[in-house]
Amino acid sequence: MKKSVKVLSVLFLFLINSFNAQEREFVIGPSLGKNLYLYRTFGVFGGKEYSANSVYLVTKKGVVLFDVPWQKTQYQSLMDTIKKRHNLPVIAVFATHSHDDRAGDLSFYNNKGISTYATAKTNELLKKEGKATSSKITETGKKYKIGGEEFVVDFLGEGHTADNVVVWFPKYNVLDGGCLVKSSSAVDLGYTGEANVQQWPATMQKLKAKYPASAKIIPGHDVWEGNDHVKHTLELLKKQGGK
Repeated sequence: MKKSVKVLSVLFLFLINSFNAQEREFVIGPSLGKNLYLYRTFGVFGGKEYSANSVYLVTKKGVVLFDVPWQKTQYQSLMDTIKKRHNLPVIAVFATHSHDDRAGDLSFYNNKGISTYATAKTNELLKKEGKATSSKITETGKKYKIGGEEFVVDFLGEGHTADNVVVWFPKYNVLDGGCLVKSSSAVDLGYTGEANVQQWPATMQKLKAKYPASAKIIPGHDVWEGNDHVKHTLELLKKQGGK
């Protein structure tokens, strides 16, 4: 009897842990400007759930995604939701670096004829990992103009990865910092297996110098509200020995 109770207890804990490990559905909103929207997806890393902050831009020609859902199972459902909400299809995807919560599996979009963009460095890393590369190369520093909207993809230097870029939306005074910028709620630098911790602080200083102090900066993960993300990122880097 005691053995049966023990087995049932272990099974119950397993089921609870399995349930907790299930990633939540994506969340769209709020609006960061008339046609710029935040969207969040979720993933479990080291037994803990994290949110990934991404954005999309609604243009007269269609919707541009900046990074893809963390979970491939949500690629189609996000596009369906966007189409229903804005009555426009996704026409392009820009990846801010090669990881699963950013570039993911670009073959999904490539196979649908949706233009995908990544830098040459990101494509190099994707190819090295045996993953699909983008159909087009992102030109950093170029002002992209699509359907009445505009944005600039900038590479400021290595940090979280060798290929991390940021996206500037001048019309909305918003900077999508991607994983280069840590949330003010972050307790550490997170995954640093491909980071350049020594160069990261200099990259952040370039970010501070290039964009207005009034800009709304969106960090790659977790709490996105507030304006202390850059300051906190530099503090975390100082603690970890970045120069």
